[in-house]
Amino acid sequence: MAQIIAVSNQKGGVGKTTSTLNLGVALTQLGKKVLMIDLDPQASLTISIGLEPENLEKTIYNALVEDVDIKKLILFDDLLYFVPSTIDLSAAEMELVSEVGREFKLRDALDPVKADFDYILIDCPPSLGLLTINALAACDVVIVPMAPEYLALRGFNLLEKTMSKVKRLNKKLTLMGILVTLYDNRTTHHKDVVAELKKNYPVFHSMIKKSIKFPDAVLAGEPIMTFDKKFEGSISYQELAKEVIAWDATKLA
Repeated sequence: MAQIIAVSNQKGGVGKTTSTLNLGVALTQLGKKVLMIDLDPQASLTISIGLEPENLEKTIYNALVEDVDIKKLILFDDLLYFVPSTIDLSAAEMELVSEVGREFKLRDALDPVKADFDYILIDCPPSLGLLTINALAACDVVIVPMAPEYLALRGFNLLEKTMSKVKRLNKKLTLMGILVTLYDNRTTHHKDVVAELKKNYPVFHSMIKKSIKFPDAVLAGEPIMTFDKKFEGSISYQELAKEVIAWDATKLA
């Protein structure tokens, strides 16, 4: 049965999509079967793997709004199983607002495929609207990519409050950990924020340093894990994947 992981932060530009993609690839390289869901209307994850959203006929929108079987929406490219997104998804929140059980649309859509994968990763939109609520109601755990800045730390409180409310709908919802991104170990401010985070929250040992290599990989339409296997960021995501697997094994033991 798949462990469902929501990768969420309402603040954009913190490496959320990059982390979803490369964690998924790293888990796959470690022998795990992974399904990735692009739940962001900006379709950044879809674009990052080299797809053009405007050319797609079926996306996660069809599963949420039209109840299309998600098995019919899964794409595969020799490495990744993937359900894409387009800008159409931005209308889903309004279209679902009067639906009974609207918070559980994604959970219900994923039920038929949970037994087919080891992990399902959900790339959430940078907001705390109905789409993110759906991800939190469907997942087992949350990974929060976060830049090591005090404002980001304060902003995390909003997500924490949302998670607390959603826990009434999904009692198993747990924070797996904060993933520090855009890290610069030469900066005292960054070190101080990481130290503060570790006092109060679970923080992954793996930290993702800021690098121009990441946007280069996006332009190439491939994950950093395959774009440059020896790059420090690739190695960090490999280590993150090992942490995720180890956490999973500990909790399921």
